Amino acid sequence: MTRSRPLLRTALVAACALLVAVPASGPALAGGTGPTGSAAGSTWSRAGAVVADAARAVAPDPRPTRGPAAPARPAATRPAASATPAATARATKAPPAPRATTTPAPKAPSSPPAPSARVISRYVDAPGSQAAIDRCNLVLWTHQPLWLAGHNYCGYQWLAFVPTGTTVRVTSGVAAGTYVVTGHQRLDRQSGALPHVSADLVLQTCVGSATGLTLLRRA
Repeated sequence: MTRSRPLLRTALVAACALLVAVPASGPALAGGTGPTGSAAGSTWSRAGAVVADAARAVAPDPRPTRGPAAPARPAATRPAASATPAATARATKAPPAPRATTTPAPKAPSSPPAPSARVISRYVDAPGSQAAIDRCNLVLWTHQPLWLAGHNYCGYQWLAFVPTGTTVRVTSGVAAGTYVVTGHQRLDRQSGALPHVSADLVLQTCVGSATGLTLLRRA
């Protein structure tokens, strides 16, 4: 604004000088077209042009002037929140505690089951009768010692294999009583004299081509 004031004054001074110079040339005739009238007209035209140029030079630009763009502010970056010790402790799981392994104690050997009792409820009291044996009877062969005999193919094969310790009950006749198996004896023949045995009751049957004996004593 300070620089525009001298320019305006200069323009006004120039315009005034032109105006003063016009009367010095003399008045023009009405309707005349002489040199004097033309000069005055051109002088006024130049004066008007000077004033207009001065006004344009002095008049400020109506458009607002933009100052230098302000530097863009850098975007603020927030530091990542560090995990607190408590969060770290929650995120990190403790390893599972080792499980105690127990070795099962060795099982004690189970005792064999007690032999079941055998019951003899029927037999034929016919000492020395081979015919009674051949008729598939269980025969009391002798009374001293008590000796019961029967063919294996008649269902009496078990007489030679009653386990030791088994209780045998005879429920009828002269051999009635309760006995316990004490052992076994094997003969490689099926005939001949009776062997000497230490028993209260003997059970006899054939085992192949041999003879099997089970020895019992009274309980």
